[in-house]
Amino acid sequence: MTEHSTDLSTKQHSFNFHGNASEFFGIWIVNILLTIVTFGIYSAWAKVRTNTYFYGNTELDGDRFEYLAKPMQILIGRIIAVVALIAWTILSGINPIAAIVCGLLLALALPYLSVRNMRFDARITRYRNVRFNFEGSYSNAYLNILVKPLAAYALIIASSFGFSALLMESHPVVAIIGGILLFTLTAVFGYAWVMVGMASYVVNGYRYGGKPFSAELNMVEYAKIAALGGALFLGSFILGFLLIIGLGMFDVLQALFTGDVIDPETQMTSVFALLAGYLYMFFIGFVIAAFVKTRIRNYLFSKTQIDNTLQLVSNMTLGGYLALIITNLLLTIFTLGLGRAWADIRHAQYMASATQLDGDLALMAVQDHNLEACNAIADEMVDAFDINLNIV
Repeated sequence: MTEHSTDLSTKQHSFNFHGNASEFFGIWIVNILLTIVTFGIYSAWAKVRTNTYFYGNTELDGDRFEYLAKPMQILIGRIIAVVALIAWTILSGINPIAAIVCGLLLALALPYLSVRNMRFDARITRYRNVRFNFEGSYSNAYLNILVKPLAAYALIIASSFGFSALLMESHPVVAIIGGILLFTLTAVFGYAWVMVGMASYVVNGYRYGGKPFSAELNMVEYAKIAALGGALFLGSFILGFLLIIGLGMFDVLQALFTGDVIDPETQMTSVFALLAGYLYMFFIGFVIAAFVKTRIRNYLFSKTQIDNTLQLVSNMTLGGYLALIITNLLLTIFTLGLGRAWADIRHAQYMASATQLDGDLALMAVQDHNLEACNAIADEMVDAFDINLNIV
């Protein structure tokens, strides 16, 4: 892939989101009410209305995106997905072994469903009368979405636990410490290997009309992000443990967990300390998730071009994104869910403001393809079973 040249940066096009909370709240609340009174049938129309609103309010270089899916496409796919989910749930209670077999079959179908999902989502997205497309092959999908993750898991478990098992009897301390270090090392590079393969496959499979997306990703960058995220978690855990010891709460918490008798006042204090610890780790989880997302998105976009003439740019910051997700969570909680519409608008506004496209759009001649959008079954199966590749 060519480097990000001066020509690419001569023109910068920022994404803008023009939706507002009060306008979307009307759409959102009507969608919920109609979905309830129609026993879920209207949910297909609700999804189309919502996506049409968000796509139609996302603007780039003076033009807005379009969402082309039809409600009946979504409804048929959703009915099939919901029936499959209900059948699997019932089967889990009646025959767990059969449910496990079905779960394994779903796992085997994951790459196929992912390709169909990405192809559908691409073909129902249009910008300047040109639709997107996804041309990634099924064979590469199985390699990068199924084979590599399974191989990475096997390597991590076999290397770390195998090392510990071999030395446990003769050198237990070395076995434990070495096993932990080996687990950490293989987990970091296993994550990087899997994520680079998956992200490369997805990005290089996309097309805008006939113009290809391209990205050459470096495993070392992903490994650095994983290592820093792990170090942040470990440092936060150690800090929390030291705070517990410093406040003299270790013995009290130990007694709480073991069931030893402690006086009521101390017990109340320990409960508050335990609650504070959960909130602390919950917050740390938000920080690490925000850190990983911002770093990966910024790096991935910096390596992604369209037809070697347009360069994607992501300017997300840890502080900005962390503040967004925390305030959105609090907004949703303290409004008993009614603030969800506002939270969705705020999220879309932030993501648009942190994204731009460098290069001259006017110089790129693009023709629309004549491929029809496939059915929405895979798209709804991905939603129903919460399947997400999470490359950014």
